[in-house]
Amino acid sequence: MSILKPVTNLSTLTKLMESVALRRLQPRIMSTGNFSDFQSAYIPGHSTETASVKVINDVITAAREQRVTFLLSLDISAAFDTIDLSILLGHFVLDFGITGRALNWLRSFATYRIQYVGVGTARSTTVNCTSGVPQGSVLALYVSLSITL
Repeated sequence: MSILKPVTNLSTLTKLMESVALRRLQPRIMSTGNFSDFQSAYIPGHSTETASVKVINDVITAAREQRVTFLLSLDISAAFDTIDLSILLGHFVLDFGITGRALNWLRSFATYRIQYVGVGTARSTTVNCTSGVPQGSVLALYVSLSITL
């Protein structure tokens, strides 16, 4: 049995607009200091590889010091599909101080979306998206980041 993965078809113009918005928002978001010291995703020079190296180093250090080590690993990759958009937008205001036009633009980006399922030429009826962020979007990374605080 094959598993179908959702695809979001975003226009080139939409991705270009998102890139411009990201360049304007990123310095503001990054300057707040509201990221965990252990945040690895979406920060230049950090990745899943650097996060893995840190975990392995911490485990080895603890073993050398004869300390008990407990590692809990969670896969929250689907969590971004279920985020309540009003909570998400609240994080932008409270944690990053984003208000005014920028907040209104983010609100329009995250809300007022519709979705449908298409297989071949068949297409389901459209429904409103009440949670989650668009997959494949440039800004979705930063929108999603605000819920990992």
